[in-house]
Amino acid sequence: MTMKLADIQLWQRNAASLIRSGLFVRAETDEVNGLHVVLGRYQDGTLSAPLAKYADARRAEDAAFLVNRLATVPASAEHN
Repeated sequence: MTMKLADIQLWQRNAASLIRSGLFVRAETDEVNGLHVVLGRYQDGTLSAPLAKYADARRAEDAAFLVNRLATVPASAEHN
């Protein structure tokens, strides 16, 4: 369970960093080597390294949906 928790925290940290960069457009899913991955798309059209990898396509789609939702939420007042 600890390994799984660490993996979740790592991809969330990477997603947050990508969103904060200001270059993030959206999260997408793709299939690589039999795994469903969540990738970030930058403004110039390039893709990030995989943020998360799943055996189940539905989990990857859910993760991409969450990342996209996080990216659309305005920054809190304390960040101003």
